Amino acid sequence: MNNLSTMLKEIQGYLSPAIIDSAQRCSDRLLAALPDRQQLENNRVLLAYGGGKDSSYMVAYVRYIQGIIWQQRGATFRLRVSTNRHAAMNDSVMENINRVYQSLAMHDDPLAKCLVVDGLQIRPFARHLPMPEAVRQQNRNDVLMNGHRFCADACSTFCNACNLSMVNSFGVAADYDSGVDVIITGDSPQEQAAYVAWARHLSRLFDAPVADKSRGFSGFLQTLDGVAERYFSDIYGADQLTPAHRITHQLARDPLFFNIYQDTAYEAGAHWALLSEFMRFRFDELMFSFSESDCGNPTLMAHLRGLRAETLLQRNYAEGIREYVRFALGLMVKKDFPPQLVDEMAARYQDDAAIQQQRQRAATFAIEAFGLSEDQLICMIYSPFLAHGQQLSHWLTRQRIALDEAAIRDLLDQRSEDSALARVLRFDPHKAVIQVNNGVLNDTVTEVISGR
Repeated sequence: MNNLSTMLKEIQGYLSPAIIDSAQRCSDRLLAALPDRQQLENNRVLLAYGGGKDSSYMVAYVRYIQGIIWQQRGATFRLRVSTNRHAAMNDSVMENINRVYQSLAMHDDPLAKCLVVDGLQIRPFARHLPMPEAVRQQNRNDVLMNGHRFCADACSTFCNACNLSMVNSFGVAADYDSGVDVIITGDSPQEQAAYVAWARHLSRLFDAPVADKSRGFSGFLQTLDGVAERYFSDIYGADQLTPAHRITHQLARDPLFFNIYQDTAYEAGAHWALLSEFMRFRFDELMFSFSESDCGNPTLMAHLRGLRAETLLQRNYAEGIREYVRFALGLMVKKDFPPQLVDEMAARYQDDAAIQQQRQRAATFAIEAFGLSEDQLICMIYSPFLAHGQQLSHWLTRQRIALDEAAIRDLLDQRSEDSALARVLRFDPHKAVIQVNNGVLNDTVTEVISGR
């Protein structure tokens, strides 16, 4: 016996007439898209769940659609929800996910399967499921290696490897237990176009083989597997490539994509009671930070900007933070975040005392999540081994490290720096061009700032 009847009774009071109407239309479209319309329970539908406010609403919406179809047809599809976990997601994310699943009566429901992907490992969701230490170490290595190759640029340091890991999690979850028939996405047409442009850009940039379009989603994953292989070979060296850096693309079934963006609004204010009262979603001080995803990395992105201003540019930490906050608040407004959440983030960095408190919080999180000290973060900012050691002398002097600079430069001169990495950010929408005061040059310079 499933739990859909209970869920439908409890959720109904938190849904507006507009949401109910849109869900009915969406359920009709989904029914038409399912491959087996005679035996509905034979259809398996996958939904990715990041643990943030938007994806929590998506889970509720799709679960409600599952219930509508069951109520009207006496049968419905099987729902598979998968979370790709990484080191920057703290325990509060798992707690929120658990509350959402409880509210939607998904635990112990034969028509719902809740999963966690940790690297190449996929397991049933459990509230206190430990993260494998190998995954945490891999995430740490990725941050360090990307950070040093990109001078601690925010998106490149934290998002490049994470984005490819997310793509892999789609493959892992889609292949699990005989596969799925449909993958539901809530991305807008603009987001989808940007993602396709990013994938095409990377495949051209790294000269990755493009899979036959007839292979559908499997082919898309195969193309990005080629990108991942070349990208991480460039980052780590081809002889250091591991299976964790590849993307699963040989699937049990080749699923169709089904988009629900046209059926419902994502703006959290429109379903605030559903989110905060029914599903008991809570905004954590670290996990909620500028981004739509629940992840502590945006806090570290701001922290790196502050450290960069304080060290490399010889200004002060607060100036760098304010640069990042202006940029990130602008992104929040563009993404239609509720005004109260934008105000909350602005208040978090409202004055020097608040900025200092955030600095301490970020420093603690960097150690807890990635085992990275402030000195290690600063080293990424200088990236002393890039550009034939352009910042090497400054870094050695600042750190008071007694090393033979000439010998290091001899080693660096033997390396080729002809790399495609410099052009990876070209199609990233989360960036802007800003004017920055450079204390070393005593001048204003133009820079690209990125982040989430």
